[in-house]
Amino acid sequence: MSNENTVTAAPGGFENPAGAASSYPERTTARAVLETLRGYGIDTVFGIPGTHSLEFYRPLRELGIRPITTRHEQGASYGADGWSQVRGLPGVVITTSGPGLLNSLSGAATAYAESRPMILLSPGRPVGHDFRDIGSLHETKNPSAAVNAIVGVSRRVTSATEAVTMIHDAMRDFAHSRPRPIHIEIPLDILEAPADVPESATAPRPLGEPAPAPEADVAAAVEALAASERPVILAGGGSLAAGEHLLELAELLEAPVITTTNGKGAIPEKHRLSLGADLRLSTAHEFLRSRDALLVIGSKVGEAELWGGDITPQGPVVRVDIMRDQMLCNLTPDVEVPGNSAAVVPQLLAGLRARADAAGSGDVVGSGVVAGSGEAGDVAVEPSARTAPDLREVFDAMDEEGRTWAPELAALNETIMDVVPDDTILAGDSSQVTYMGSTTFFRAPVPHSLLYMGTYATLGYGLPAAIGAKLAAPERPVVCLVGDGALMFSVQELMTAVELGLDLPVICVDNGGYGEIRQNMVDRSIQPLGVDLVQPDWVRLAEGFGATGLPATMDTLADTVRTALETKGTSLVHLKI
Repeated sequence: MSNENTVTAAPGGFENPAGAASSYPERTTARAVLETLRGYGIDTVFGIPGTHSLEFYRPLRELGIRPITTRHEQGASYGADGWSQVRGLPGVVITTSGPGLLNSLSGAATAYAESRPMILLSPGRPVGHDFRDIGSLHETKNPSAAVNAIVGVSRRVTSATEAVTMIHDAMRDFAHSRPRPIHIEIPLDILEAPADVPESATAPRPLGEPAPAPEADVAAAVEALAASERPVILAGGGSLAAGEHLLELAELLEAPVITTTNGKGAIPEKHRLSLGADLRLSTAHEFLRSRDALLVIGSKVGEAELWGGDITPQGPVVRVDIMRDQMLCNLTPDVEVPGNSAAVVPQLLAGLRARADAAGSGDVVGSGVVAGSGEAGDVAVEPSARTAPDLREVFDAMDEEGRTWAPELAALNETIMDVVPDDTILAGDSSQVTYMGSTTFFRAPVPHSLLYMGTYATLGYGLPAAIGAKLAAPERPVVCLVGDGALMFSVQELMTAVELGLDLPVICVDNGGYGEIRQNMVDRSIQPLGVDLVQPDWVRLAEGFGATGLPATMDTLADTVRTALETKGTSLVHLKI
């Protein structure tokens, strides 16, 4: 039985090796790949249709997959990243060959640096046409090799079976390893050919249970934590898999929790034990150094988070991580606990509770203090007997330091955060208003409430990431808060938001150009050059896109943001500082 559409032109401008008509059967390799993705729950893809990527688009309606067309492939990959964080599935980007693929790589590099799952799909030159310098459309010397230098894995496949297998393997790796983006390049003749894989092979495969840590490592960690009197937890992006168990562990230990920006919201940031995501502050460094045990969960303790600070505690460092190389990065552990935090944190809870039960019966449970006696001895502090720390002084000191860094940015962030609903998703950027304001003064109630990329620190991320987040969670308010320099990198995506009919306030904080770099120049006794930029009429620009433009001052900011939140469709609040 045949159901084919016949096209007589050579596909997509690539030379047709046979010089004959090309036919497109109903179940192509492209369809098999998309069937596989749909089976794992992916119902949204990002990209811009191109001459060579058309076959990817043929089955989307039938499979129930929504294509989101951005105005630039960079916006597509940032949008996919925002969608991924909120939905909890890998973001998928479909590009055409050559420039379309290469345009998307900033988003792929972001996903790599921030350890987030992403799948990029692109067509490639037909089999046998690799490295042929003949001037074909979108000709690129070796696109898969170029992408491989950026992502976790990039491969030019030779069959539908290989492409589908790559997706299955990626989904398992995302669940059991440090998530990194992958790229699949499918030669055009294979992409459009009948799939050599049965439908049953595209069905989702069991991903398995999270990997626990070896019992001996857990026991060593439990002993170190039970013996401490002033433990503290540093939670990174890898801690989020532990869910509510992390808060249980913090409460059991009476351990304050400070997070990286990727771990922001690991416990609710208005909880009495939360110290937010202010790892950059010297006050935070001093506090961490004062503790007698540091439990690091799922973080490389990155330089971009610490801003050069030292957080070595007075006692042991216990590190939990899914990857050993990351566990040994930047801060040497005394106790290594390899495993998935989703399994390891419950293991730690069970071990600590068992010790507490033993302490209650008078058994020796470690080294430290007799539980509840206050006398030195060869037993541990019973977790339930710990005194709740009063963190108000250190929390206030961190807030005050945050205000000292950038008083105006702190003030405008506090004004905005007093207005937006508690369940807001805030999309930031590598803008001062984000990393000197929102990271401190936006109290995230749950993970992935602040969309940010502190390591890769790219400009142009905030607006497309906000679009992706709003598509993933239309029931939640989403606000984009960025600087003017960052917004100009992706201002064209205002059209995407308007076209999609998204209720999305965008707040543009205008400091006249690249404020941080201007200050860097001044600090180095360089006369500012190339950083003071001519600005558009932002309100009229927004209106030209079909959005609502709203001018604001610091005095009117709160009321203007309220208006934006109540406005149907996309709006842009312009605040000049």
